[in-house]
Amino acid sequence: MMTMMTILVLAIRAVVLPMGLGLALCADPALAAVESAQPEQSDGQIRTADDLLRELERTGESVARFSATVRYVKTFAIAGDTETRDGSLVFVTDPGDDGATPLRRFLIEFDRLTVGRRVEQKPQTYVFDGRWLLERLPSEKQIVKREVVPPGERWDPLRLGEGPFPVPVGQRRDDVLREFSAELLPPADGLESDALRTYAADCWQLRLTPHPELADSADFEEVRVWYDKDDLLPRVVRTVSPSGDESLVQLRDLRTNDAVRVDEKAMSTDLPAKRDGWTIKVEPWQAK
Repeated sequence: MMTMMTILVLAIRAVVLPMGLGLALCADPALAAVESAQPEQSDGQIRTADDLLRELERTGESVARFSATVRYVKTFAIAGDTETRDGSLVFVTDPGDDGATPLRRFLIEFDRLTVGRRVEQKPQTYVFDGRWLLERLPSEKQIVKREVVPPGERWDPLRLGEGPFPVPVGQRRDDVLREFSAELLPPADGLESDALRTYAADCWQLRLTPHPELADSADFEEVRVWYDKDDLLPRVVRTVSPSGDESLVQLRDLRTNDAVRVDEKAMSTDLPAKRDGWTIKVEPWQAK
């Protein structure tokens, strides 16, 4: 049975937009309107959503490694149930050769699951190596390895709407505005708990909603991201799905670049040499 996170991964597009595509995006009427209404250059002051997007693109280019502890809360609209997963994540960007799209990899390790008042030590690991997504469930001794990107292609798991959950780092302004309308909101807006409002008090809040013509096919009705005003790294991400389900990701202990320890063995999607008692399933790429 596929987990909720795996379903999200497999439901997304598998090929990231070429890095140079932003140059042609002004043909999109919605983006062209934004381009004509906003200045091309930023003075570094953030007054509007467009100012923030420009600064995020500029500062995101310098983030090659990113790690954090993570709390992932999923609330189901119909049943009203809430699941909370605690763990850590690491994203790594390997430079592309000769202008090729950079290779982005990630490791997400959850070690605790809370459902209602029940707390379980339930480890789950997700590893993406740029082509294969490996899901490991040690308590069930189960591994599923899926080829989620066509051979020869590359996918950006940090791009909004294209990962197990959105962690928007290094997003291109043009790519964001191609699919979303953006607005800057007060930091407390949309956060219900006092603890979260305090945590996000010194953040910029960016609210993104799909353009009307894309709403029917969008994964989200809205995406809200709270970026720390000092380093412009995300601290909180909140999404609402078309069915009304809400996901909230809270990131702490953020580190970047040389401060990030990368365990290449842990980030490998190689299958274990000793498989006694394990159920292993490998699913090669299949075109839809």
